[in-house]
Amino acid sequence: MGHPGSQMWTWTLCVLLSWMSVGQVLARPQYMVAVPAVLEAGAETKFCVSLLQPNETLVMTVTLISQEKNTTLLKQASSEEFHTCTHFKAPLVQNERVQKFEVEVQGNTFYSKEIRKVMFKVYQPVTFIQTDKPIYLPGQTIHFRVITLDTKLRPASRLVSV
Repeated sequence: MGHPGSQMWTWTLCVLLSWMSVGQVLARPQYMVAVPAVLEAGAETKFCVSLLQPNETLVMTVTLISQEKNTTLLKQASSEEFHTCTHFKAPLVQNERVQKFEVEVQGNTFYSKEIRKVMFKVYQPVTFIQTDKPIYLPGQTIHFRVITLDTKLRPASRLVSV
């Protein structure tokens, strides 16, 4: 589901509602929330929301729900269309952990609530070892390079002994 440091995540479209009555075309509110299905624990990440065709003032609330606590990531009231992306810091977990991502849109005549799951995953730095040539003869000095990269493919700040 994505490699450490890769910006090519599997995205989950959390909610996309578009309702039309048979025989009638009614302009009803529509909304969409896009969030990665797998997030790096403790990393800065984002999700994007869109609200279309609001026919009244609607309050959109996005909440991350875990066993320990609920965290409101976005609460926005609007009677106009909007598109926004919100940055947040993913919770720091020790192992893979699945949490609920809840989207609630509420007005006087409209109500919708959707819950999807997102996984927070811990990625460890990766160490690469490279020699200066593929084959050595007996007695030759071996020269090698060692580099440890974090999940964003930057040199890691901690030292790793080889």
